[in-house]
Amino acid sequence: MRMDVSVSIEQWADAYIAAYSSQDALTPASPLWWVFERSLLPLRRDAAEEIWNFVLAVLAKSPPHEVLTNLAAGPMEDLIAYEGDAFIERIELHARRDPAFRHLLGGVWKNQTPPKIWQRIEAARGTAW
Repeated sequence: MRMDVSVSIEQWADAYIAAYSSQDALTPASPLWWVFERSLLPLRRDAAEEIWNFVLAVLAKSPPHEVLTNLAAGPMEDLIAYEGDAFIERIELHARRDPAFRHLLGGVWKNQTPPKIWQRIEAARGTAW
């Protein structure tokens, strides 16, 4: 199935949680594969704002840990690595205000994040997982 951009961010968040909560491997043959494709910022560089809102929507649903690990190492990590300059102030603000968001940052790896942004992420998140 091709990426489905017609669904709302809430529907996308619910589908992401279902996909990454499942015991079944998420593969291109999976009916929910579109959630993976839609979440790939490197393929959708014009979608950084949408990815930001999506991450917050998933987090607001208090998903299980296996979903958080994928959210941290996928969409959140890509947002920081590719669009960190544009989002770092929002990230720092959310980390101060929301313990769940701060915890999510603990699962992000440096990836291609510029050193000056990564230092700020490390300060904002506290303990890494």
